[in-house]
Amino acid sequence: MQKEAKKLQNPASPDAKKKLAELLSQAKEEEARQEEQEKRDKEKLQAALKKQLEAPGAVVLPDWTPATPEFKAAGAPAKKIVDDEVKIVQTGTSSLTPEKIADSWQATAGAANNLNQSLNKINVNGKITRILFLSTRTDPRLEVELEASREPDSNITQVEISSPLPKPDIESE
Repeated sequence: MQKEAKKLQNPASPDAKKKLAELLSQAKEEEARQEEQEKRDKEKLQAALKKQLEAPGAVVLPDWTPATPEFKAAGAPAKKIVDDEVKIVQTGTSSLTPEKIADSWQATAGAANNLNQSLNKINVNGKITRILFLSTRTDPRLEVELEASREPDSNITQVEISSPLPKPDIESE
């Protein structure tokens, strides 16, 4: 048994080289198999998202979405694929600052007393951005996200309101 161990420890040994080559081959096969599985899963997800995107039905934000003050919509809400999920997205502008818009949403959410909220305050090179997440506390959990940004030399705030649709069932595809 010690002779066998010495043979495997000796890298010049033909048995050790054969065993090492075999292990490397198995590792490469496993890696290729995993990559193929990931590729199939991604294709299934993209097909399910495309099907969900093209499905008929009303394209509206949840009815509890707070009103955005002085909001001028840039068209009707639309479905879009964002970060591997389908979202209903409404874009537009407002003359109010991002802070005032976020404050208005927070006041509405606080008054409703049944919404979770999380606010991100971002200031980069004078650009002010407020991202506010609201979600229901009951099942099914619904979410709405407000993103309001204003460039330093602008009087107009760019506003995007979005709400993700439920994740599609990939296995049934």
